[in-house]
Amino acid sequence: MNEKEGKIQELIDSLSPIERGIVSFLKEKKIEDIIEKSKMDETSVKRALSFLSNKNVITLNIKESKQVVLGDNGVLYLKNELPERRLMNTLLKHKHLELKEAREKSGLSENEFASALGVLKKKALINVSENKIALVATPEEVIKKTLEEKFLSSLPIDFEKLKDEEKLAFENLRSRKDVVRVEETKDMQFELTALGKELLKNSEKIEHASALVEQLTPEMLEKNLWKGKSFRRYDITSKVPKIYGGKRQNYYEFLQEIRQKLTALGFEEMTGPSVVSEFWNFDALFQPQFHVAREWSATYFVKNKLKSEIPKELAEKVRKVHEEKWQTSWNIEKAKNMILRPQGTAISARTLPHAKIPGKYFAIARLYRPDVVDAKHLIEFDQTEGIILDENLTFSNLLGMLKLFATEVAGIKEVKFKPSYFPFTEPSVEMHAKHPKLGWMELGGAGILRKEVSETLTGKTVPVLAWGLGINRLAMLKLGINDIRELFSYNLGFLRGK
Repeated sequence: MNEKEGKIQELIDSLSPIERGIVSFLKEKKIEDIIEKSKMDETSVKRALSFLSNKNVITLNIKESKQVVLGDNGVLYLKNELPERRLMNTLLKHKHLELKEAREKSGLSENEFASALGVLKKKALINVSENKIALVATPEEVIKKTLEEKFLSSLPIDFEKLKDEEKLAFENLRSRKDVVRVEETKDMQFELTALGKELLKNSEKIEHASALVEQLTPEMLEKNLWKGKSFRRYDITSKVPKIYGGKRQNYYEFLQEIRQKLTALGFEEMTGPSVVSEFWNFDALFQPQFHVAREWSATYFVKNKLKSEIPKELAEKVRKVHEEKWQTSWNIEKAKNMILRPQGTAISARTLPHAKIPGKYFAIARLYRPDVVDAKHLIEFDQTEGIILDENLTFSNLLGMLKLFATEVAGIKEVKFKPSYFPFTEPSVEMHAKHPKLGWMELGGAGILRKEVSETLTGKTVPVLAWGLGINRLAMLKLGINDIRELFSYNLGFLRGK
């Protein structure tokens, strides 16, 4: 046997059963034909082709493509119109409607109605006030097809060829349940190499190779049954499946790191319930009861009309500030309403009456706000909240602490500050960080608590530095993520890669 024949024999001896099962059909041009003639399933055939490519029997060309297609709800909306279009059509006929009446007349589910409201408010086509809704769009705006409607009617479309307007429409629709989806396809093509053509000339030897023993068992070793047997050559060059060890979810691990670092800096962790009263979330922070943040469109209210008990002495102090100092009306029954916590500062407010001076506190709080979900926004998200109480604290201390937190604790490279306004702090500031792809993003707000807040809740005159930062966005920067929704992804490929 010459050298060439020897190499062919080694190759034959190394072929696995699935490789041997398709070798004789490699003259076929299409993988579908190999599947049909070999009587093997598609997965096994493609795996065998991959093995043969590693052995230089064939050259394999895999072309991947992505297409945006209609989801189940997308098919329905293409036929029956998007929820926002159905709501606009209803408002065209009735002009002003109660919210409940508008939902019933438009025939939308609660989720569809909430989605339609969010979209139309974002486009400034409706006005919502005092539980009533009115169409403010011009006749031209109503008749004109929206970007989302045009996009739905154009599907399917190549994901890589989306134009800027189509990308915007895709992002808007992707935030809704199963309206559009991206489907990935792989087109596999192959061609025989010179080695492969030579291999096909030895079909008889390939058939004989089926008698090779595939596995050495304990029984064969115990009873010496391996003697006189021929074994298939072990192939150490072919790729094997990657093994993924168990680990914590990347976003959860990030939160734990933040918690550990803040604890190491001397902060104590604050905790509080997710369902709180308006008193702790708004009134104790001196947001007036007519404030826009207390509307249904900005806060989730508990449906069964639960009421919370409020400490009488503290309630009286808060009432005096609202009515006598700020001269705004205040109703204790409204303050007792229960809501899903929309801001982490509610935890700080509950902590201040028994906080130590000096003291440093932080919380990682889950918050809830009605919003249109996109690459930067969620309706359920996390915030890192903090307060520092001590004599002689200044605004410069606050800025220095925020920068230290961003760069050292969260690993952010570029930050900047902008003046801002919050009802319970003065002066106030916003912190922004630069994302490599999305640009500058607002991370949250901070400031020195107004005396009405700090003195009323602590009973003492002491400066209190306070901040609330969107920890989801901090995680995007730290983990190199371009879409905030990926923090809660179920995609195993994405999770294993992080």
